[in-house]
Amino acid sequence: MDSKQNKQKAHKTKTMSNKEIYRILAFEFQQQDSLGIKIDLIAEMVSSLFYPNDQNGEAKQNFKNLITQSFKSHCYKDEINEESFCNAMNSVEKYINEDTTDRFLQKIFKRHDSDKDGFLNQEEFVFLMKNYKDSHLTEADMLAIYNRMSQSDPKGVSYENFKKYSL
Repeated sequence: MDSKQNKQKAHKTKTMSNKEIYRILAFEFQQQDSLGIKIDLIAEMVSSLFYPNDQNGEAKQNFKNLITQSFKSHCYKDEINEESFCNAMNSVEKYINEDTTDRFLQKIFKRHDSDKDGFLNQEEFVFLMKNYKDSHLTEADMLAIYNRMSQSDPKGVSYENFKKYSL
């Protein structure tokens, strides 16, 4: 096979689904001896993948606790099998999706909070809306949304309200 054929074959490589990855991992973890060790190992591995740069370790530890709790609730008779592993990881995946959304919203909020006071004032909010707005929104519409989201707080829109109205 020449290099051109190798490149074509590489481009045709199928990406594995999460379920396929979970099955492979389940098989690997079935080979271990103790359920407690397996769950600790899984929790450490997965949390390290999702929180490699966690400054104070709090997010990573919370995620590890979630994983441990999920596996304990899905594993029966002190055994991790393929089905229980996939079920546990699917429940963790729901959390990951929610957490990813939260981190995305935090980045948007922080990027537009130019004075770093933890609130979007009217000017910051309108700038954000102009960056992400629907083409049918007018300036008056943006101000009405700002007033609703800020709930008449003189400081502006808090992150909690931004998140509540964004989801």
